[in-house]
Amino acid sequence: MRVSRRMFLGAAGVVPVLAKVDRLRPRCVVLDLGCVLPESFAGFKTQVGDLPYGDGDGDVVIVPAVRTLTEVGQDMIDGWLEHGATVLLEYVAGARVEQRDYFPYVEYVWPVRVKIREFEPVELTPGPGDEIIATFSGQPVGLRRRTGDGVLITLGSPLGPVFLAGDPDARRWLNELK
Repeated sequence: MRVSRRMFLGAAGVVPVLAKVDRLRPRCVVLDLGCVLPESFAGFKTQVGDLPYGDGDGDVVIVPAVRTLTEVGQDMIDGWLEHGATVLLEYVAGARVEQRDYFPYVEYVWPVRVKIREFEPVELTPGPGDEIIATFSGQPVGLRRRTGDGVLITLGSPLGPVFLAGDPDARRWLNELK
């Protein structure tokens, strides 16, 4: 189905209005804003159906496996952050972290301490206000930043494919995300 720019912008304009409606709705949505790893998108889609529903205060928007964001995509993310959402952005472009250990794991320290297997994550460079939430071989591969009323979480290590393998620690990490 083709969607015209007019239809898209009309739908996007209604989202903030609908966000204020007092009704239960999904706590978590997965959106394709240029996903380059279909297995990451599919992995997250298998998880969101089981996540809790809520009143909108803890909404989570997942944007899997993006190399670049369009201006429209960036504006959408900024809008969700302004409305208090947590945006999980998997960023898969950039310099890879060299593996130093025989068993390669990303060590997450937030929202829960877990180790999740990985082979070639992207190194992230923390900026002012960034909190390092995950490392691989001592290099940052996960960041958290409060932006307005929302929280932006950037991961250089795609979690989506790990869900397809049934990793319980990845599931626990996602369930604790707020």
